[in-house]
Amino acid sequence: MSTVALLQTWQQQGEFISVNGHRIYSQVRGTGKPILILHGFPTSSFDYVNIAPLLENNYQLFLFDFLGYGFSDKPPNHPYSLFEQADIAEALAKHYDLSSVYILAHDMGDSVTLELFRRGNLNVEKVVMLNGSVLLDHYQALITQKLLLNSFTGPIISKLRLIRRPMFARQFGKVFAKRPSADEIDAFWQLVRHNDGMRNYHLLIQYLNERKIHEHTWLDALKAHTAPLTVIWGQCDPVAVPQIANAILERRPDTDYHPLDDIGHFPQWEAPDRVAGLIKLAFG
Repeated sequence: MSTVALLQTWQQQGEFISVNGHRIYSQVRGTGKPILILHGFPTSSFDYVNIAPLLENNYQLFLFDFLGYGFSDKPPNHPYSLFEQADIAEALAKHYDLSSVYILAHDMGDSVTLELFRRGNLNVEKVVMLNGSVLLDHYQALITQKLLLNSFTGPIISKLRLIRRPMFARQFGKVFAKRPSADEIDAFWQLVRHNDGMRNYHLLIQYLNERKIHEHTWLDALKAHTAPLTVIWGQCDPVAVPQIANAILERRPDTDYHPLDDIGHFPQWEAPDRVAGLIKLAFG
């Protein structure tokens, strides 16, 4: 099955729940201990499509698209705060009556996890974190990310929809150790453009500025939290570089760390078999 066809199937398998008047796309798969799964920028829960079948016989997976991403609502002129995304994660856990969870997080989802730690409202038993720029001192932004973050160029790029598929393919492909196929790029591109998502691109990425303000508070929350932590990190990531993983280890020396030497920014997509095996070791 092509990746685009897989995306269509993925969409049909989900449902929408209402959070603060917005439709949030979610799906539940499998049986067992619940894993709350958090995705990153600029994609969606579809990032986990390759790994979900490898986990659903052991765990119950709760996947969803953050507001502004994937198949969830994408309201224009919305702040898209990390705090609101954490609200949505908590609302989803409440909707499905999850009293305690494991968390599997990637990229922006790592920061949402740290905000959940800070709040302490959700009983998080164990955590697996994949590549994410939780410390901006080491973050290496792509050209498009820098332009979108700029207060002048960002709104222009979004308003005029200046990022087209060829540019998206070039920039997005750089974060993988092996560039995705044209079919894979098509699927990711469809997700970004769904519900005219390009108009919000400069708004979605502002979470990086928010993270810059709060990152030390969130890292303190990571240090203080008692949940066992596993970090799986693609070492060929040009954005969330391995120095960030090292910074996590400095704050949590008890971390079970698994560097993947031949993998880029998306371990769950690039090496689903290996990552699934490590997740099962972490969660038991």
